[in-house]
Amino acid sequence: MGMLYEGKWRPDDVSAFTRDGQNVSFASGFDGWVMEGRDAKHPVEKNRYALYCNRTCPWSHRALITRQLKGLADVVSLVLLEPAMGEEGWWFGATGEYSDPILNASHLHELYSAADPNYTGRVSVPILWDKNLRTIVSNDSGSIARMFNNHFNCLAAIGGVDFCPDDLLEEIDELNDYIGDRINDGIYRCLLASGQEDFDIAFDSLFCALDRLEEQLSQSRYLLGSAITEPDWRFFPCLLRFDTIYYGLYNCNLRRIVDYPNLWGYTCDLYQTEGLQETIDLDAMKRGYYTIINSRRGDTIIPKGPLIDFNSPHQRHLLGSK
Repeated sequence: MGMLYEGKWRPDDVSAFTRDGQNVSFASGFDGWVMEGRDAKHPVEKNRYALYCNRTCPWSHRALITRQLKGLADVVSLVLLEPAMGEEGWWFGATGEYSDPILNASHLHELYSAADPNYTGRVSVPILWDKNLRTIVSNDSGSIARMFNNHFNCLAAIGGVDFCPDDLLEEIDELNDYIGDRINDGIYRCLLASGQEDFDIAFDSLFCALDRLEEQLSQSRYLLGSAITEPDWRFFPCLLRFDTIYYGLYNCNLRRIVDYPNLWGYTCDLYQTEGLQETIDLDAMKRGYYTIINSRRGDTIIPKGPLIDFNSPHQRHLLGSK
């Protein structure tokens, strides 16, 4: 996958340095925070920030969803990268939808090097870029989504939307951790398993978690009751991609999401949220995933199916208001 080493692109992965026993200090990432107040390093301002995303990546998607549903499209600009990785990681086209109008970069790693000329570590999306300071505020999707939810309300075009209400914060953080470990990371443990035993453990853990959430969603419209909260948007990108990508390409094939009555209805319910579909390009997602994985397997075929109707009726409203 490649990485930056002291600000220079290397084709090696992090595991190569670990395997060779090299004494390399890896960056922990960028952990800045946009806050209200003139004295803040990264103050809340219109048109100061850009969200760099990729439509393939589910972590990018959760940040993109929060930006869209909080009504921040005219506040935080959006820069999309090409759906598939190239030889130097995530990259931009020279012109068009996937170009970089802010720095005119050709690869995402150029932004990391611009923010920290000595950066050593992986180059990931999403990132929140401060145009004034020409640096990365954060490359953590959860932090970016939380900033959009908590600190941009004075600029948001859509009022009254709060995915992290204070009275549910402890439950939200607990469920976020569960979904992150057992679902989001669990899917990739299946893909990256080094042997049958590792795969079986990851596979069983993943579907045990899906079974638990299927049962939980038989009791309430959303994961924490009758209103959408942050864990729903952490879960949704995985559900959206599951049957089209993870089921076949990642061998997560015990059951499809359409085989779970509650998970399937819940997925359709979220998909039909007003404005959400502007964050989704299923063809780009599929092209990105299959191009990345097939490049490692020497394959070039991208399947045409499956046909999935996320606009199917769902009856989830019978469990509570939206």
